[in-house]
Amino acid sequence: MANQIWITGDCHSNISRFSNEVFPEQKEMDKSDVVEILGDFGLVWEQEESKYEKYWLDWLNDKNFTTVATLGNHENYDRIEKLPVQERFGAPVYVLRDSIYLLQSGYIYEINGKKIWNFNGARSHDINDGIIDGSDPNWKKLAKAKEKAGKGMYRVKGLSWWEQEVEQNQEVYDRGLKTLESVDWKVDYIWTHCTASSVASMLGFYENDRLSEYLNEIHDKAKFDYWFFGHYHEDKTVLPHEYCLYTQLIQIA
Repeated sequence: MANQIWITGDCHSNISRFSNEVFPEQKEMDKSDVVEILGDFGLVWEQEESKYEKYWLDWLNDKNFTTVATLGNHENYDRIEKLPVQERFGAPVYVLRDSIYLLQSGYIYEINGKKIWNFNGARSHDINDGIIDGSDPNWKKLAKAKEKAGKGMYRVKGLSWWEQEVEQNQEVYDRGLKTLESVDWKVDYIWTHCTASSVASMLGFYENDRLSEYLNEIHDKAKFDYWFFGHYHEDKTVLPHEYCLYTQLIQIA
């Protein structure tokens, strides 16, 4: 049966869940079928495409389905923003391979008969010990000093952390509101990496960043059949019609 939509959570470059053994349903699929990853795809991470990334991107591109991904916080945004942009599913996407597309924030995509509002990003939870500037020639010494002091929850800007993880551009936030207004705030699905601050608190995460508060506004106004998000490394129904996904891969259409 064609025109399916499947969805899963964070991969962090491990895409073994898409093997024929784990995901046998793909044998009956074709490129009209879409698999969505809810952020932290992880195969655009190094400073330039590595042999590991190339191998697995080509492997995924050869599958009997089309892959789309929301962007998370653990992504190399500097590289992603240099990718070619084309229109797919009625809105702009970054093109990673012929059948691997990275979605952009604040747009409504029409995929196999479903209207989907997408917004990328999340605040990293693994930066409690600070951000080291990767352009500092002494960053490795600074990292060793942190580790010696038992402060291992740090990231390196430009190497393992990018400030674009939480959208900085007000125009993008405004675009998200306008696209929802254009459909009277009614969509079939909302796809995000993190979720509204009020919902995250139900998982024990007390977010107060700009993005989570923005998603709270969306949560209060939007009418949706289902909201799917990743980021929190759980497979859990948080509220009726609101799902946190991690390793689970499910069919939603």
